[in-house]
Amino acid sequence: MKTIKYIALFFLLTFFTTAYTQSARDAVRILENEIGLGTRALGMGGAYVGLADDYSAIYWNPAGLAAVKHSQFVGEVSHLNFNNTATFSNEVTDQSQNYTRLRSLGMAFPLPTLRGSLVFALGYNRVKDFDQNLQFSGFNPRSNGLVFNINDEPFEFDENVYQFERVVDEGGLNQWSLGAGIALSPNFTAGATATIWDGDDDYEFTFFQEDRNNIYDGTPGTMNYHSYQLNRAIQADYEAFGLKLGGMFELANGLKLGTAIQFPVTFTVHETFAENDLLVFDDGFEDPFEYPTNEFEYKVKTPFQFDGGASFNSRLLTLSGDVRYRDWSQTKFDVPDEFLADQDYVELLEENKVIRTNYRATLQYNLGGEIFLPGLRSKLRGGYAVFPTPFEDASDEMDKKYFTGGISFLIDRYVSLDFAYLRGSWKQESEDDLTPGGTFEDITTNKVLVGLVYKF
Repeated sequence: MKTIKYIALFFLLTFFTTAYTQSARDAVRILENEIGLGTRALGMGGAYVGLADDYSAIYWNPAGLAAVKHSQFVGEVSHLNFNNTATFSNEVTDQSQNYTRLRSLGMAFPLPTLRGSLVFALGYNRVKDFDQNLQFSGFNPRSNGLVFNINDEPFEFDENVYQFERVVDEGGLNQWSLGAGIALSPNFTAGATATIWDGDDDYEFTFFQEDRNNIYDGTPGTMNYHSYQLNRAIQADYEAFGLKLGGMFELANGLKLGTAIQFPVTFTVHETFAENDLLVFDDGFEDPFEYPTNEFEYKVKTPFQFDGGASFNSRLLTLSGDVRYRDWSQTKFDVPDEFLADQDYVELLEENKVIRTNYRATLQYNLGGEIFLPGLRSKLRGGYAVFPTPFEDASDEMDKKYFTGGISFLIDRYVSLDFAYLRGSWKQESEDDLTPGGTFEDITTNKVLVGLVYKF
């Protein structure tokens, strides 16, 4: 019986691997919801392209580095609480998970010049999190098509069962960057940042279904199934090189305009895929199976990113606003010529048609403000940001919306301690072949960042 079952599940594995691993969604999600860095910037809603005047300009707008007057060392950490309330078959499951990360470590240093300014910066920055979780359970009357061959005869185990599913995703993308900003005139600065991207994503998936109503009891036409469990793990590693150019115009009365362009980045993705399952019968017999580990490498080319921003700065008040344009439908899988005849890569290229059809261009916007309290030697910050969903014709409930706040304490003339808080919320729907009907998810995130700036 075991051998026959293994043959049946080999075809299931082939189906699941093709349907699950490399998809249009996997390509787009690489840079979706890229939140950036900097406790000041994020406390102001990420509205920093037209304001950037510290180390974090290496990410937002390298032209802003030219405004750095003193060498500075920066370190930041973040703590994220990701809460997902999922509804499946009218059952609600609430799950929360915490993630603590090193966010940034770098420095900026101006060089002596006869006129104007020339400032370099280098460092490590985590700009994108994959961290998320999902868990749900409930009784599902729908068929998921699960069938096992027992002694050359197919027996279904597909509907009217209790189902449980858990997904844990941990990882992120990092930038190792070298940037420079230079004053080309009294009112215009330019800058560039060269970046080596790297990162990883650890994905764990657990599916379990059980015949709690004893429908599959061994009577004619049925098999005495008790439960079935499937475990998947995917380890993905990312590598890429990127280039960003920026410009900053200083106008009269404290007004500044900033613009930046990030050129398309091609990520090399290496995935390692592992899977095992366990079929249990009513008589206690267990039939486990460990599938061979698979590895797959491919490339994803991301589209241009265009940023624009404006800011107003006075002695006590700073206001800023940004927009970011990105056409997600131009994301594409890229395959070397020597693999164009490989069936796995042919199917991968077919996903480019899905991206073109199902994804769209988005205009992200960010707003922020800062108030200086001289008597308290501190600054209060607040902001708001909207990350539109890249899905075509999607409800705006799927847009990621963030309210942000922050405070900075000037410890002395050299050291400042910064805090930022980001609260995000959005809704999403998800479905896989094993849980037809899918889930409706209400997601809330709470992120706290702590940063230290030392000027010397």
